[in-house]
Amino acid sequence: MNVLRFIVLMGTFALALSFAGNDLVNFIGVSMAGLKAYQIHAANPDIAPESLRMTELAGEVSTNFMYLFIAGLIMVITLWTSRKARTVTDTEVGLARQDAGMERFGSTQFSRIIVRIARRFAEHVDKVTPRFIRKLVAKQFDTTKAPRYSNPKDAPSFDLVRASVNLVMASILISSATALKLPLSTTYVTFMVAMGTSLSDKAWGRESAVYRITGVITVIAGWFFTAFVTFTIAFGIATALYFGKAPALIILLAIAIGLLIKSHLLHKKKTKQLTDEEIVDEVSIVNRCTNELRKYLKQSIKVYNRTIDGLTTENRRQLKEVNEEVEALNMEAKKLKYNVYYVLKQLEADSIETGHYYVQVIDYLRELAHSLEFVSRPSLQHVENQHKGLTREQAAELKDLSNQLSDLFDDILEMIKQNDYTRVPDAIKKQQDILEDLNKIRKKQVKRIKQGETGTRNSVLYLGLLNEIKNLLLHTINILKAQRDFILNNIE
Repeated sequence: MNVLRFIVLMGTFALALSFAGNDLVNFIGVSMAGLKAYQIHAANPDIAPESLRMTELAGEVSTNFMYLFIAGLIMVITLWTSRKARTVTDTEVGLARQDAGMERFGSTQFSRIIVRIARRFAEHVDKVTPRFIRKLVAKQFDTTKAPRYSNPKDAPSFDLVRASVNLVMASILISSATALKLPLSTTYVTFMVAMGTSLSDKAWGRESAVYRITGVITVIAGWFFTAFVTFTIAFGIATALYFGKAPALIILLAIAIGLLIKSHLLHKKKTKQLTDEEIVDEVSIVNRCTNELRKYLKQSIKVYNRTIDGLTTENRRQLKEVNEEVEALNMEAKKLKYNVYYVLKQLEADSIETGHYYVQVIDYLRELAHSLEFVSRPSLQHVENQHKGLTREQAAELKDLSNQLSDLFDDILEMIKQNDYTRVPDAIKKQQDILEDLNKIRKKQVKRIKQGETGTRNSVLYLGLLNEIKNLLLHTINILKAQRDFILNNIE
């Protein structure tokens, strides 16, 4: 029998009971105190509410078992069905996992300084540590005998030893503190135990340390910020109820329901994942690449057209929305790029062509997202800074380019959808025509600059847009060619 499996099982029950002993009170305590206060008021109807002393709440208060049972049932159902509970778990496991990869958090100057200081300190310690001790320590972290997985996503985030320590230590700390009536956050204790074992288990290597530290700091800072916000909002709600009475209660309930619905929808949108994320063979990779191509091309032309429309009409709100869409595209492309390693690991040994195609397409998609960013961001900055807008001639030129680009993208999307690339030369011909028009428009702009018809800001923005439109064209045609070559190679 593997004793660690038994420890993990018992540790899970111990942690669940310690959570119940602490969080159940936190969950139901305020409600029970409110109910008890109402009962005290009902038992003393002759005393005004603001003059009634709540001395009965100072001692031990008995709670009906049914209230505790119902509260526990609600907590169990919520934890079992809540997507947000899974998100919290994913955050902790992601920061504690053994392998490096796509990190949820970025890096900050503070985290980089901490890692730099820690590395220098470790180097000095290493110099004065005897060689036999270094070998002994290194032996404890030997992973050559660890089980190997063809799909890295199937591997557990950490082993049974760390799982045992996490569960047992967290349950001991929470139970002990609860028994001593010390204030504590169960989530904080569990989180910090997991972070401590991750650090000692060398899960935070040079590939991931700065991101993990940023994550820990962000989570801890979020808890302190939440406490401050909760204190402030509680004060505001109490004040509103005291002066506003029933109307204020109705308004606050409506706001609370609206915020809950909005939060649920935003979280659902954030955590939504495509069903084809799990790639197991060449066919699914081809299908995924095709879907990503079509999605990116559709969104790219949509973003470009909306950017030009917002710039010509100086619609700041529309340009802000476009920039958010471009940022989402960039994040998705970045995520795909980071996942390349795991995708290639899943391919068969002779799937060189498929792997090459996947890497190539992801690179082109990343460049496409960059070009869109260099179109949308300067446009928004130009409008926000209240610089002089485009002239009628410039707006007409960009509108004509938008129409030509839309036609080209429609043709490319149709070819990818039908899997028919006989019209690729026609698409290349259209690309060349648009490039020639770009050269003509650029010469017109140079002429306008020489004649003093446009200012510096206007000219810098316009020439930059023309250059990025050119890059957009080149990346799009490269994607089309890569798709065509891959399909032809597979047919052969």
